[in-house]
Amino acid sequence: NNFNKNLKALSGFEYNNLRKKLEDLKELREFTFTQGKDNLDINIIKKRNLKKMYQDPIKELEKNLEYFKDFARYPVLFFYGFGNGILYKILLQNQALKRIIIFEKELELIFLALNFIDFSKDLSLGRLIILHHDDINLPKMDKVFRLIGDLFYRSYSLHIANDFYEHYKEDILKLNKLNMQTIKNHNLMHGNDPKDAMQGIEQFVYNLPQMITHPSYKELLSKRKGISDTAIIVSTGPSLTKQL
Repeated sequence: NNFNKNLKALSGFEYNNLRKKLEDLKELREFTFTQGKDNLDINIIKKRNLKKMYQDPIKELEKNLEYFKDFARYPVLFFYGFGNGILYKILLQNQALKRIIIFEKELELIFLALNFIDFSKDLSLGRLIILHHDDINLPKMDKVFRLIGDLFYRSYSLHIANDFYEHYKEDILKLNKLNMQTIKNHNLMHGNDPKDAMQGIEQFVYNLPQMITHPSYKELLSKRKGISDTAIIVSTGPSLTKQL
């Protein structure tokens, strides 16, 4: 069945904890599910309050697929929440998408998704990476981002699987902060690109005569203070848009 295939695909050392927890899970205490006539019509229900994960699983799937058309060329996508897993199975059909990283707090939801869908091939190839909340820490995320590679940092964005996961807002914010810190650490470790450094030196040398012959900031402030109520600030480069 799907679960056994997926469990076998979780054979790497990094999946040891998750695989054992899934093997030991014998009963669903927090969640249950419903299956409609359509194979895509799978909903998940929280037992405690009978809250449904989807109002309409098929319509929400169609809406998400339309939204992610804009991300068709992204090599990596990050998600918080496994949901019923169908969205990810379809997205992985896009060969331009090299990896999907899924963060999930609820072990039972990982268990359900791995029962619903056969992800074994994508798990084996590393195209689908599942991270259980209890296993997430800075060293773990450092390994994940090393695997992804520096070129994809600029496209990092943590997508929320659906509205159901809004209840996990605090966890999402903490996770996003951890990921941003990991990216920052990698950038600091690698330093600037030599071409960027040389460009900075060239621009500094070019502007050096003006810096020496023109008034300093302190001199300008002392000379102009109180003369006018307004000032015009001129800037160039990427920061110009922000300043305007």
